[in-house]
Amino acid sequence: MPLKDLLLVIGTDTEAGERYALELARLSGATVTVTSSGAAPSLPAFIRSELPSDLLDHMREDVENTARAALEAFSDRAKQGGVPVETVMLDLARGDITNEVSRLARYFDAAVLQQPHPAGAGTADLIEAVLFGSGRQALIVPSRYSLSQLRTILIAWDEGRPTARAVADAMPLLAMAERVEVVTVGHQRGDQTRHSSTMVRHLARHGLEAHLTNLANGRGGVAGTLLSHAAEWKADLIVMGGYGHSRLREIVLGGTTRRILQTTTVPVLMAH
Repeated sequence: MPLKDLLLVIGTDTEAGERYALELARLSGATVTVTSSGAAPSLPAFIRSELPSDLLDHMREDVENTARAALEAFSDRAKQGGVPVETVMLDLARGDITNEVSRLARYFDAAVLQQPHPAGAGTADLIEAVLFGSGRQALIVPSRYSLSQLRTILIAWDEGRPTARAVADAMPLLAMAERVEVVTVGHQRGDQTRHSSTMVRHLARHGLEAHLTNLANGRGGVAGTLLSHAAEWKADLIVMGGYGHSRLREIVLGGTTRRILQTTTVPVLMAH
C-alpha cells in the first residue's frame, strides 16, 4: 500500500523537513497534514503561580500565533506546488506537546520530522515520542537535505524485530527504488548471512531485487560504518529499527540509533 497520508511536524528551522515532505508527497501522490511542535515556554510551577494571568495568556497567544503563521505559510507553499495539504493546530498550552504529536501520528502512514538539533534535546524528545508511542514509522530528515529521487535504499539489517517492522513499513518506498541493499555490520550470530539471504529472498517475492552486503565493524562503530557505506553509495534512504534500552515511559534511544540520528546526512526511516 503506497504512502498516501503523511504527517509533517514543523518547528524552528525545519525547512529541510518541509521540502522533503513536499517532494515525497509528489512522488507518492500523498496528502500532507502539517502541525507545529512549538510549545509555550516551560516555567516551573512556582514561577507560573507568581506571574500575572494576563502575562501568561499573552505568552501563550504569541506562541500560538507564531505556530499558526508557520502552518499557513507551509500550506500556501504546498498548494502552489500542487500538493494536497491540511493543517492541524494542537493545543500548545499543554505541558507535553511530544505526547500530543505522538498520538496524532497514529492516524497517518508516516511522520516526517527533522534531524535533532545538536544544541538541544527538543527534537530528539519528539522523535523518541513518535517512534515509541505512535506505532507508525518515522522519517527523519537531515537538517541540510533536499529529496530529488529514491534511487538507492539501504536496509540496516540485524535480524531484530524493530528492523523487520521497518522493512515492512518501508515497502512502498522500496518499490520506488532502483537499488535496494541489505546491509549487515559486524560479527554476530553465525547464521546471520543465511538469514540475511532469506530477507533478500523475501524482498524478491515482492518483486524487489535486493543485494546483500556484509560490512566489518570499523572504528566508527556500527553507526559510523553504516553511514560511511551510505555516503559511498550515495544512498537516498536508510531503513532501520529504532532501539531503546528501557521499558519505562521515558525511553532512551540506543547508542547506535542516537548516533545515526545525530550525524546522518541521509534520511532515515525508523520503526519500533
